[in-house]
Amino acid sequence: MKNTLLLIVSVFISYSTFASEFTLTSDSVANGKPISNAFFTNQFGCSGENKMPDLKWENAPENTKSFALSYFDLDAPTGSGFWHYTLFNIDGNIDHLAGGIDGGKLPKGSVQGRTDLGIPGFIGSCPQTGEIHRYQWKLTALDVDKLDIGSDTTPQVLSLNLLAHSLGQAKLTVLAGR
Repeated sequence: MKNTLLLIVSVFISYSTFASEFTLTSDSVANGKPISNAFFTNQFGCSGENKMPDLKWENAPENTKSFALSYFDLDAPTGSGFWHYTLFNIDGNIDHLAGGIDGGKLPKGSVQGRTDLGIPGFIGSCPQTGEIHRYQWKLTALDVDKLDIGSDTTPQVLSLNLLAHSLGQAKLTVLAGR
């Protein structure tokens, strides 16, 4: 019995050691670190450049057919955060997005959903003066080629669809303060 248990634990540890983690990284922003003004919006009292950082990922779960990406202010004073960006139906063979993509530069077939302002497109960070907020990029690997929703989809409805088709998620959380 002890030998069987030891064998099972050894196999689990070996698998855990060699299993590659699904990761989301960037050359222009770092996990847990403050972002530069370039990634702040130019609205709501902020004077940033409203640029999206480059994003790259690796080790997506097996059988990934597409991806969805979101950018969310975890600390917005709304009681439920604030969605700054959604992009879905990203082809499962893609492993990066160039910095500054928006509108016409999107990967073929991908769709920008609405933000919490009710419009599609990217809205850079803009925390309240004197505060530091956590902003989270989240990439979800999906088991379907395409979600059957459109650009008028709210972030909340997108989230429900992601829940139903998620194979795994990779996150990159940055800080913004002013």
